[in-house]
Amino acid sequence: MANTRPLRLKSETAKRSDRQAALVDPVVEVWVDNSIPHLDGLFDYLIPSRLEEQVEAGMRISVDFSGREVEALVIRRTTKPSTGGLKFISKVLSPHIVAPAGLIMLIEQACKRWLGHPYDFLRGAIPPQIASVDKSFSQSALDIGVFKNQSPSRTFIHLQPHEDALAKLAEFATARAMKGSVLVILPEDRELQRLFNILDGRACVLTASLSRSERYGNYLLSLAGGNQIVIGTRSGIFSYPPDLKTLIVYREGAESHYEPRFPGWNVRDLALLRAESEPLDLFFIGYVPCTETAVLLESGEMKLLAKSNHLSVSNFEAANGELLPGRIFAAIRKALKTGPVLFLVPRKGYASSLMCKKCRNIAACDCGGKISRRKLSVAAECVHCSKRFAELKCEWCQSDFFMLLGRGGERHLEEIGRAFPGFPVIYSTADAPISEVESKSSLVVATSGMEPLVPGGYSAVVLLEGDSFFSFSDLRAQERAREAFFAAASLVAVNGEIVAVVNSANPIVAALSKWDPKTLTRRELEQRKEVALPPFSRAMYLDVESTEATAIVNGLKKALFDQRLPKSSRIMGPSQQKSGISRILLTADVEDSEAFLKFLSEYLRHRAISKKKSVSIRVDAYSLS
Repeated sequence: MANTRPLRLKSETAKRSDRQAALVDPVVEVWVDNSIPHLDGLFDYLIPSRLEEQVEAGMRISVDFSGREVEALVIRRTTKPSTGGLKFISKVLSPHIVAPAGLIMLIEQACKRWLGHPYDFLRGAIPPQIASVDKSFSQSALDIGVFKNQSPSRTFIHLQPHEDALAKLAEFATARAMKGSVLVILPEDRELQRLFNILDGRACVLTASLSRSERYGNYLLSLAGGNQIVIGTRSGIFSYPPDLKTLIVYREGAESHYEPRFPGWNVRDLALLRAESEPLDLFFIGYVPCTETAVLLESGEMKLLAKSNHLSVSNFEAANGELLPGRIFAAIRKALKTGPVLFLVPRKGYASSLMCKKCRNIAACDCGGKISRRKLSVAAECVHCSKRFAELKCEWCQSDFFMLLGRGGERHLEEIGRAFPGFPVIYSTADAPISEVESKSSLVVATSGMEPLVPGGYSAVVLLEGDSFFSFSDLRAQERAREAFFAAASLVAVNGEIVAVVNSANPIVAALSKWDPKTLTRRELEQRKEVALPPFSRAMYLDVESTEATAIVNGLKKALFDQRLPKSSRIMGPSQQKSGISRILLTADVEDSEAFLKFLSEYLRHRAISKKKSVSIRVDAYSLS
């Protein structure tokens, strides 16, 4: 018979009852991590006498909020005439100041700009606390400076061809670090890792790919050191080295610079907010400025640092949709005699969709998604639910003969390999990136941003299906295509040639030959200004339940009629997005953005207080579609 275990009493710890408040500045104003959108203001708590010497602005503490212990951030200590009914803070979570005065100011501005709760920003800005890391830092080491307002310097540096962009960035950051700390924000982890290697590890890294301990430790280091180089991805924009003099954003228009979760802030606009209130020089570095940056360049609010260059560019138009027009073969064969040739393709995979050869019906899954093929050797599958179709038949005519539509990189690889036999073929995509290839004759096929580097550059860079790059329906398609073309063209050798397969009327060919995207960006800005689209307007969309969409639109139209919304406001939609969800698009001129955002903030707060169904909101998203 098994022995019966003796009973063990469960111990309980009595909750501390503080009675004596601190003698000097006994009240703290805090932001509370309460997960309630409309309770985003400051809350007052008392500091117990036992913690009088420990609590400072910028520290994380624990407080009792509505019967549960939650984290809070100390904004300031103060003296208030009446402290009756205030609760005492429970404990100090970390002995370190993790939110300098500049970060608190930035988050206050960001909350108004993107209609978020302070903790929506703080969760991304400050890594979670690790007690073991806290113990390894002394409080005296974290000497946080306070910024004073100063007229900032803002510059866009146009990257040049025939040079390693990240190597030049490392050289520039190292030189600037002599004047004070440098913060560099890059869109992708692979770019950050390469920059770190070029700097020989002489940088403090802030990225979500680090372990929790490393990330928190590096964050504390970034607050403590002087004349350091701090490099990071998106959330690194919230880093505040005490002697920061230079802020650099690499490829400021990249989609990865946009926070995908609510409230959807972006690095570029946060950097501009910082430049308005901090004594630092702001540099955007890239091949093509995004439209928001182009407006600043046109108005003279940002300086342009560029050089004149002339590249050899030829254009071959595809008359019947062929991948390689007839006359292009001679240029590619000539280039292959001296080195590798890069082929830039618009999309990965094998075919983006399948069409019935008999009745011309586009193949679709039961869930509504298109059926595509990633590889010739792999069965067709749905782009939404990933359901595979070993045997595919047309649901209309039952035919099993299908045509492949929308060439992908895999198919380009086959066709280019057959067109130029005897040369090794290399394929680089986000799924299987290749960082560098040898400078010997080869065919390199790559999607945008995944182009391998070659010592000395490519003998030729071929921009395939150029019209496809510009044909995407979202608002950013044009600037994304320009960035892709300039970035790929920059990898050409000094005596190499750029070969474009694009409509002869497209001005991208002239822009590449002069290495000047100004004409293209100015043209797009004029078009956007005519129809009042960003960057000349503040844009926002609301994703709501379809059953409420019409009522919400009618309410917004009434607010516009009653002049509670600015006159420049435009209300579009609702449009169906997915099952049960509709989207309402709102825009207003930039000059009216303060009143526009204030009304919508009050509207969302009223909905929350009334306990109505929450709506998903996004201000100035990367794409409005």
